[in-house]
Amino acid sequence: MRSHDPHEDPPAKRRPEPYRGPPVTLGHMRALGCRHLLIYCSNGLCHHSAIIEADHWPDQTAIRDLCPKAVCTRCGMIGADVRPDWSPHVVA
Repeated sequence: MRSHDPHEDPPAKRRPEPYRGPPVTLGHMRALGCRHLLIYCSNGLCHHSAIIEADHWPDQTAIRDLCPKAVCTRCGMIGADVRPDWSPHVVA
């Protein structure tokens, strides 16, 4: 009978460690040349998204602090996924 080789087992699935560092702020984002935010509605049925300019908020504003305050202009849902809009910086 053949012995079991542990290298033949598939790799164990591991969840990535959650980010535990300081929050990403609009100042960090602006320092990298990004001045717009992508906002996606949290309602699973709406699928509305928008790109907004972030210049009127101070640099120390954490991006994650904007998520629970965003209101969808289509369905009225409070809360959204807010991310930097890197699309103008992507080289095609």
